[in-house]
Order: sequence, then C-alpha cells, then structure tokens
Amino acid sequence: MKWFLRILMTLVLLAGWIGLAYYFIDWTLESPSRSKAVQIDIEPDSSLKQIGSILKSKNLIREDWFFRYYAAYLQKTKLLAGSYEIKPNENLIGILNKIAIGKQDLIKVTIPEGKTVNEIADILAKKGFSKTEFLQAVNRPNNKDLWNFEQEIQKAPTRKYKLEGYLFPSTYQFQKGDTGEAIVNEMVDQFASRMKKLDARNKLSNTKFNIDQWITIASLIEREGQVRSELPIISGVIHNRLRINMILQVDASIIYAYSLNGVVKKRLKSNDKKLNSPYNTYQIKGLPPGPISNPGIEALEAALKPSAHSYLFYVTKQDGTNTHFFSKTYKEQLVKIEQSNKNEKSKK
Repeated sequence: MKWFLRILMTLVLLAGWIGLAYYFIDWTLESPSRSKAVQIDIEPDSSLKQIGSILKSKNLIREDWFFRYYAAYLQKTKLLAGSYEIKPNENLIGILNKIAIGKQDLIKVTIPEGKTVNEIADILAKKGFSKTEFLQAVNRPNNKDLWNFEQEIQKAPTRKYKLEGYLFPSTYQFQKGDTGEAIVNEMVDQFASRMKKLDARNKLSNTKFNIDQWITIASLIEREGQVRSELPIISGVIHNRLRINMILQVDASIIYAYSLNGVVKKRLKSNDKKLNSPYNTYQIKGLPPGPISNPGIEALEAALKPSAHSYLFYVTKQDGTNTHFFSKTYKEQLVKIEQSNKNEKSKK
C-alpha cells in the first residue's frame, strides 16, 4: 500500500510541477494590458527568435524564451515581413495569425533625401497608393494650407509642384488606403517639425532669404552633394555666388527642368545647358523659381549654416569617392576639371 501512496504522491507532485510550468510559460507569452495600438516592423528573413525579441521589446509579450516553441506548436513558423499595427485587444494568437497571413495594417514607405515630387509619387505607387491623388494633394489650393509657411511659397506659373521641397524625406508608416492628402499632410508635418527644430525662421531673419528661398538652396545642395560632410562647403559656394550676383551654374537644376517634361538626365552634355527654362541656372541669375528636390535635415541645416570660405567653383573628382575639388578662381577650376577628366579616363 505504501508503494501506491508513493506513486500517487509522485504523480501529484509531477502534475503540480507541470501545471506550474504551464502557467509560467503562459504568463511569459501573455500580452500585458495596453491602451494604445503598437506598431511593429518585421524585416525580410527575420527568424522566430528575432520576431520574439521584437514582440518583447514592444511589450507585446513578457518574455521571448518560449516564443519559438509556441509558434511551432501553433504551426505559425512562416511569418511574413511587413509593418503591422497591433490593436490593444489582440493577444499572441491574434498577432501570430496576422503576421502569418501578412495582414498589414500599415505600409512602410521610405523616401530618400533628394527625391523629387515625381519620384516620390512613383515610390508611393509601387506601394499601392494613388499617384494621381498624391500629385493633386501636392498642388492643393491655398484655402487648404495647414501651415503659415505654405502661404509664403512663391507663386509662379513655371513652378509645377507647389509643395516641392516641403515633403520631408523619412521612413513613414502609412495606413493602407490612406489618401494622397493624408500622405502629403504627414510629410509636410514632418518638415514643419524639422523646421522648428532647426529654428529656421529665427535664423533666416538675420539673412536676406525667406523660407521658400532657404528650401530652394537646400534642394540644390542636396542634389549636388553626395558626401554629407561636403554639404556645408557646397552651401558656401552657392551663398558666395549669390552674394556677388554670379550665376549659380548648378547642373542639378537643369536635370530637374528636364525631369518636369519626363526626360531623365543623369549627366549633362554641352547642348543640354542651352535649355530654355527658368530652372536653367547657367542662363538665369539668382535662384530658380522653387526647390528642385525634397532635401533632408543635413541639407536644410547646411543651407542655414554655410561654411565660411572663398570657393566659387567645384567639380566632381571622378575618382570613386563622390567628393569634389573646390576652387577659388576660374583658373584653378580649369586645372581641377582637367584632373577630374583624367580620373574618369583612368577608370575606363
């Protein structure tokens, strides 16, 4: 009889330990209560371990020790990359179901620095948003202005897109089905936030430039410079030329003019510089009618804080570094151009 009691006691203890382990595992995989939706990004080829870590970091589960095994138990091991919005009432099973079928509530869109309105429209179209709606929203009428600086935008018939330059480049999480207006509002809001952070209006009050001109200069800098450390130097060249009323001769502005007509140019030939356009800074004095791209924070800052120097010219080195030669005189520039050409030939 004693052996029976021992076996019974062992079974009771074992059952107790199993029950305790079950409740512990269940506790680790519970979603703590939350009042707001949580956004998560699952990158392509993420492992179950990595996804478990993401869920833990977002406080969607308490611990990720048993996540892999639980996902395997539910046969939810093939989880799809994407951006997801997890509602406050969704538990782990609901989360796994959502990620397993790729039911994204959010669409992640990355807008690189220096893209034009047309280029941004193409990026959005590839993500399933309406290109037409977006382009209409970019040219919204003045009665729909959301920010004071929109009322200061230069009105010119040659300016194709009103908000060119004001669409801040960043990574966004848009809702599936968002309208072009909602997307534009978010991007302009982000620009306004950076403008405030830079204290741009206050700093510009001590210069001869307004907000629209500042962004136009920043857009030129963004398209001309590829190495971030050179942006303030390029800004200095542009400011130096404007100060002495010297034509800017910025290739990127002509490339932009061609793009407005659907013509893609990566490099200019001599005849291209004869284009009849208000964006041709080889022919006009001063700034073009508006921005030629949507600049990032570093270009915006460089336009506010140009390097103090005497350079008036620059040319790409063509040595694979994406950097430039800078010159104070045209005579020096000719020598640098010759060196640039030699560098290009040596690569062929």
